[in-house]
Amino acid sequence: MKIGLINNLYKPYNRGGAERIVELMATELRQSGQTVFIISTKPRTRKDLEESGVYYLESSYSDLSKWPYLKRLFWQLGNLVNLKKYHQVSNILKKEQPELIISHNLMGLGLLIPLAIKKSSARHIQVLHDIQLLHPSGLMYFGQEKILKSVMAKIYQRVTAVMFSSQVIIVSPSKWLLNLHLSCGLFKKNKKLVIANPFSDGKPAAARSKSFIFVGQLEYHKGLDLFAAAAARFTDYNFLVVGDGSLKDITETSNLKLLGRKNPENVSQLLSDSLALIIPSRCYENSPTVIYEAAAVKTPVIAANLGGIPELIERFGGLLFEPDNLDSLIMAITEFIAKGVSSPPLPINENYTQKILAQL
Repeated sequence: MKIGLINNLYKPYNRGGAERIVELMATELRQSGQTVFIISTKPRTRKDLEESGVYYLESSYSDLSKWPYLKRLFWQLGNLVNLKKYHQVSNILKKEQPELIISHNLMGLGLLIPLAIKKSSARHIQVLHDIQLLHPSGLMYFGQEKILKSVMAKIYQRVTAVMFSSQVIIVSPSKWLLNLHLSCGLFKKNKKLVIANPFSDGKPAAARSKSFIFVGQLEYHKGLDLFAAAAARFTDYNFLVVGDGSLKDITETSNLKLLGRKNPENVSQLLSDSLALIIPSRCYENSPTVIYEAAAVKTPVIAANLGGIPELIERFGGLLFEPDNLDSLIMAITEFIAKGVSSPPLPINENYTQKILAQL
């Protein structure tokens, strides 16, 4: 079967968990004998060592966070009806003639892409990763849940609901994210299911260093400042930061170390060597891939009680703390040091793509 994967970012321009999931999906599909091509975007100002079999369409999406509010607003309006990307994707699909399209995040490619897929006559599966179809920002901060109920958000949700016909199969990694979309009026007539994210297998370490680790985008919404503040309270432990982003120049201290971006193998090794993974997000998370990666090397998790995270803590174990609350995070770390947390059971890495293809 020829299968097209669509996501707004892909390596070497990747920066988050959704891109990692698309990469793992492409690998699984190819290993099972499927023919795979990928449609994604790339920054206008960069040309890195790009992957073969990937159509990179130029987009300003990667630079969006650096723009002033008004400029971002006009960009978002254009993203709703991006005719250029619609025609580019339509032409690719006409050339490739796929039997199935699995789409992921579409921000930067435009919300007309589902119509291009429908025009191609390919079957269509949409995988959810965040709230991009409910709010153009794709982010919802703790305490700001009302943004989904604003007049503009409701209009936006009606538009996105129209784009996904009842023939599109919806896959969500968490019950929380699927139920949130349903509560906003999306996917009422679609076939929908919850399938846990794929992950890479790892090797648990025989011994661990006195380190806590943060893995993710170095941004305010990920709570990096909370992680750094906690490091200042536990000077007998190292706090390791893995990732890249606008806060990459945060000041290092004697026990706060910035390691930059790492490949998946190095991330797995660092997780395996650490006492616990800390996820201090201020924004609602769906089903963070890094929690699966931590479980694969039997590393406990201390995480903010938001979105789909509690579902993973229930599955793998760990500690939850109140979001955007440094005192609560410190209490959780203190409890972990005093009592410890049982190492999570090694998760079974079931074939993610087989589960999805079984829905056709």
